[in-house]
Amino acid sequence: MRPRALRYRTGNVRRVIHRTAEAARCIGPLAPGVRVTGVTAGQFSAIDAMEHMCAELGPAAVRISTWTTGLYDVHRAKAIRTRGRITDIRMLLDRGTFEKSPKYAGPLIEALGIDAFRCLSVHAKVIVVTGERGAAAFRSSMNLNKNLRTEQFDIDVCPDVAEFYRSWFDALWDEAGRSQDNRAIIAAVYDRFQAGSAEGVPAHRPPSTRSFPRNLAEASFSATDLDGLL
Repeated sequence: MRPRALRYRTGNVRRVIHRTAEAARCIGPLAPGVRVTGVTAGQFSAIDAMEHMCAELGPAAVRISTWTTGLYDVHRAKAIRTRGRITDIRMLLDRGTFEKSPKYAGPLIEALGIDAFRCLSVHAKVIVVTGERGAAAFRSSMNLNKNLRTEQFDIDVCPDVAEFYRSWFDALWDEAGRSQDNRAIIAAVYDRFQAGSAEGVPAHRPPSTRSFPRNLAEASFSATDLDGLL
């Protein structure tokens, strides 16, 4: 498919820059028509943003495209689904990282089921949430797993933007589903995960308890506050 872009006009844009805020406090309320653009120092990941979006707009169907994920994020998604905030979840994962990381991919299959995801060549980090109280699209540099690096994100609570990314996601999903190779990869990766567990090799490590330094001051300010620094 040729490259496509969505051009649209928008109203007020909420700009946020956070150093220690959690996803819900940083992003804020997500009413229809709201657009949020922001940067962080890595204090929350895409899975945190997704949970907030589902809390604001759900119960919701969720589509996730990401290059990689972690065990903590997979089990978080399962827990959110169990609590009823996610009615359906689909994940597109990069084939290369999927095949190289059975320690993550195996629990992914166990937690969400084989029909919840497909693998192909993908590097886009996009989450589409379609809920009872609105639809939104999240685009970011973030993978699902938490990464202590500077990240950026944009959220549009807009049916047109959400539909633009939903149709893109569904086209990739359908294309990956036509190939038997996709199922073969899933089976092979899961077999390697099970073999590692049977041999006594830990299938995964528990999520890190690493935290930020206590003396890291919280900073929350708008783009206009930067004028005096430039």
